[in-house]
Amino acid sequence: MGEGRGELSVEMRRFISLELARPFVYRFLGILIIYYLLFAGLLYVLFSSVKLFYQLSLGGTILAAIGIIFIGGFGTFFIYLKSPLLRVPLAVNLNHPFMGDLEFGAALVMVRYSDGTWGDVGAGRVRLTNDELIGGSLLIRDDETYAVLGHFSPLPQTHSALKRYVILINQAIALRDAVNGTEDSIESAREREQLESGLLERSWLEEQESIEIEPEGLFSKFRRE
Repeated sequence: MGEGRGELSVEMRRFISLELARPFVYRFLGILIIYYLLFAGLLYVLFSSVKLFYQLSLGGTILAAIGIIFIGGFGTFFIYLKSPLLRVPLAVNLNHPFMGDLEFGAALVMVRYSDGTWGDVGAGRVRLTNDELIGGSLLIRDDETYAVLGHFSPLPQTHSALKRYVILINQAIALRDAVNGTEDSIESAREREQLESGLLERSWLEEQESIEIEPEGLFSKFRRE
């Protein structure tokens, strides 16, 4: 299983709080603003065209207000659910390249498991596999041992959001290894990836503009240093 598990320490920063995650936050807020504008416009047309607001009693007005709040809240929650990159179960410490150029010590990468606890991913890349006992997905070591790190999600390993998470986690691991001076696990596993086509679906990263992280440039920077 994974190494020590527990709460996230104060030195760690969740992915959503990093600067490179800001485009995902801005996109979510932009969609939310458009939703509220359309919703407000629809309400204005409804109330102004049929004079419904003036026909409501006090109780009816309160019920209408509750309905508006409910619909608005439901829409916000639905949009949030459709924005999986706001919930990436990944955290790095201040020495990790995701934080910028600050490097005072060893970089660290942690992931959140399905029970809400956080754990250090340890050495080497990771991948997903189905949990045949309780369902969902297990996070395992992507090497010849396939050691189980922990139960990652109640969703199946084929879920698109989980594939995005694993891509980001493995990028974080590769950059951590580059900073710490250990073997570049992503490049050393490329030959195995070609044999296991479809494992991480790298084409998704090339086709989607929602993740604009370019680890190759950072890798070359570390090589030059």
